[in-house]
Amino acid sequence: MAESYILKVSLGRGQWRRIQIPADATLHKFHQIIQRGFGLNDDHLYAFFMDNKAWSRNGETYWSPGNDRGPFADKVKLLRLNLMPKQKFLYLFDFGEEWRFTVTFEKSAEEVAAAKVIAGKGELLEQYPEGE
Repeated sequence: MAESYILKVSLGRGQWRRIQIPADATLHKFHQIIQRGFGLNDDHLYAFFMDNKAWSRNGETYWSPGNDRGPFADKVKLLRLNLMPKQKFLYLFDFGEEWRFTVTFEKSAEEVAAAKVIAGKGELLEQYPEGE
């Protein structure tokens, strides 16, 4: 039986979403559900830093399609990352603003048909506040 993963995506204190996603989904699909869950516009580059350090060159980093270097997030499936419970990594969205989300792998779960936000706290983000 295929499985799914439950990951908590946090942006500071009191602002988080818990996401359940098929284990065979790509990091790009995970990016898309994070974007929807926080109300962002998916109009900038992003990266996943597996050592949880922004701009690190020491760990694995997966880049958004369209970036000038890879490996690319649309080619890497979550199940290939060998995630362990409580493991943290960084999702950085918008290389100018640098929205930094901490992702924590919580556990494996039963299979789901599609990625979805299953819990959360905090309002949707205001990506482009009026007057900016």
